[in-house]
Amino acid sequence: MEKKLHRFISSTVSYHDFQEAVNIANSLRCGIEISRFGRLADIEDNFEKNKIEYKEILKDFNNQITLHGFFSNLNIAAKDPLIASVSKKRYYQSLELAQYFDVSLVVFHTCFNNLLKHKQYREMFFLKNIEFYNDFVQNFERLGITVTIENVHEPNPEFIRNLIAAVNSNYLGTTIDIGHCNLHSTLSPCEWIREYGIMLKHMHFHNNFKDEDSHSSLLKGSVNVKEILLTLKELQLYPSITFEIFNKEELIESVEYFNSLCEEVEIEYC
Repeated sequence: MEKKLHRFISSTVSYHDFQEAVNIANSLRCGIEISRFGRLADIEDNFEKNKIEYKEILKDFNNQITLHGFFSNLNIAAKDPLIASVSKKRYYQSLELAQYFDVSLVVFHTCFNNLLKHKQYREMFFLKNIEFYNDFVQNFERLGITVTIENVHEPNPEFIRNLIAAVNSNYLGTTIDIGHCNLHSTLSPCEWIREYGIMLKHMHFHNNFKDEDSHSSLLKGSVNVKEILLTLKELQLYPSITFEIFNKEELIESVEYFNSLCEEVEIEYC
């Protein structure tokens, strides 16, 4: 395993201006994570058109590409078969995009609702996800693309960790979103890292003050980024990292700050 942290920026930095996001990635010498592919309001009509436009923009892009799969309003474990059906369609469209753009890794949410405090819901949701991913991940295995599952509202790593273990594929791992940890979990990002261990393949970096999912600069929040890097170094874990920061100026300062911290703790990045 290469002992470097591969850096990406999210295309959300310039919402719906994919060309500008690619320009920023090039200027920062980072890869790009394709996120918010097209506008959801017209995804049915313009899916193929958007694919072609994005491909044209990326034709001279020489860095790595990752993909954030569709997630808005989806629920593959829904009791309503129509909701479950369209959710699975979006997941398989994400698979199509992953292959089309030749990405190295794809991120999905569980869309788990932590407000539902019912044992039956949690058990059903867990079993439905195992059933889905047992089939779904086989497509990525054939393509050699890593799939990861990201925490959003999950209060601790248990659900995702157990799901990964149950499916047991070398191509299924985890993404830790440090901003979501800070907002929704009593455990620190470092504790999530230790819980996941070698399951950890990818991370999303942004910050907040535990009040809202603001996706702010790494310098504007209560997450201790240096501590995270020290933990990764201690455990010899080298996940790829996407800066999921919406404001361009805050993104640039965050990448520069991250680079300086890596040099301080003596961990390599590219």
